Amino acid sequence: MKKHSSIVLPTHIGRRSILAAGACAAMGLGSAAFAQAWTPGKSVRLIVPYPAGGGTDIAARLIAVGMGTSLGQPVVVENKPGANGVIAADYVYGSPPDALTLLFGSSDVISISPFTYPKIQFQPDGFRPVAPIAKIGVVLAGRADIDAKTLPELVAKAKAREYSYAHWGAGSNGRIGIEIFQTQSGVQKLLGVPYQGTAPALVALLAGQVDLMLVPTPLVIANRSKLVIYGVASPQRYPGLADVPTLAELGYPVDADTWFGVLAPPGTPQPALDAIQVQMTKVVMDPAAQNRMKDLGLAPDLSNPKNFGAFVLSENARWGAVIKAAGIKIE
Repeated sequence: MKKHSSIVLPTHIGRRSILAAGACAAMGLGSAAFAQAWTPGKSVRLIVPYPAGGGTDIAARLIAVGMGTSLGQPVVVENKPGANGVIAADYVYGSPPDALTLLFGSSDVISISPFTYPKIQFQPDGFRPVAPIAKIGVVLAGRADIDAKTLPELVAKAKAREYSYAHWGAGSNGRIGIEIFQTQSGVQKLLGVPYQGTAPALVALLAGQVDLMLVPTPLVIANRSKLVIYGVASPQRYPGLADVPTLAELGYPVDADTWFGVLAPPGTPQPALDAIQVQMTKVVMDPAAQNRMKDLGLAPDLSNPKNFGAFVLSENARWGAVIKAAGIKIE
């Protein structure tokens, strides 16, 4: 039994930089105008579908600090892990439409889970879109003492023996991306081991309990010296890991990028959605916040927030087609 190895999380989110982003956001929508659109009266809860310490949680806390400062009241991040985010999504979907409970959603939860978890309660197209936040990549990585140090070596050896890999749910891009990689490379002997989130999955990888994992870019940056890096499962290289090639560059095109965005329960009034959108967009657009995101391995989403709803619908259709084409079975 290999001894336990602790995960290293990214350094603190740079409160000073995010406070500056929040101040900038406050200038975009005055308190009086905001009060006319939405007066919550108590803390806003931002529900994160995974445990603390993972890529989703890191991105959510970055936004919550800035938005809370601009609102002048707390935005509380609340982690509700389980069933690859379905538990959190179901919870927010059934919450009162008062804009006090919001989902920090991702493609894992909204665009993939409906095709891998048949008993979900939420309708993926039923959430009210609020604002896009960022995109995050995943990197194919191995434990430090793995016997394959390059991607060609890994592919060759994986065709002759079974390697294990950690993922964070049947509907996670950590699993779906590996399935796509197997299809592209002809490797069919990878054994998936599920965990409740990216943080516990990475702990298992660092401890040598599994061989491989698609590790979110922020966690790769924080733990790079403890991993064997093969390539980024994305169409492009990522900030903070510019020297790491994509799997496509190495001959295995895999796009397992995850988008992050904030969603509200069905029926949430449009004035409240518009008010929140202004606050969040100003935080994302602030140069200090963007630089901090890039340092953490996140790619800020600078697209027009008014198009976020259409983007989510297109991603739902894209991932459904990918899962069907890859022959991934519903669990």
